[in-house]
Amino acid sequence: LTHLPPTPISTLEKAYKIAKEVGLKYVYIGNVPGHPYENTYCPYCHKLLIKRIGFSVLENNIVNGKCKFCQKKIAGVFLP
Repeated sequence: LTHLPPTPISTLEKAYKIAKEVGLKYVYIGNVPGHPYENTYCPYCHKLLIKRIGFSVLENNIVNGKCKFCQKKIAGVFLP
């Protein structure tokens, strides 16, 4: 697919907003280093859960399956 132009950031942002509006809780976009939507936020307290850059996780604020800030359970399977 390298012959195709990259998806415009505005399109990715629109998809992000639509996903949030329909109730998806853990939405993020990729391949936009430094963009705030590249990260995952707690659906309850809205603090940063997972900070990413590219394919790397720089910060993980999920402890024992819960948001480390508000202690609400975060859906998912978490590896040690």
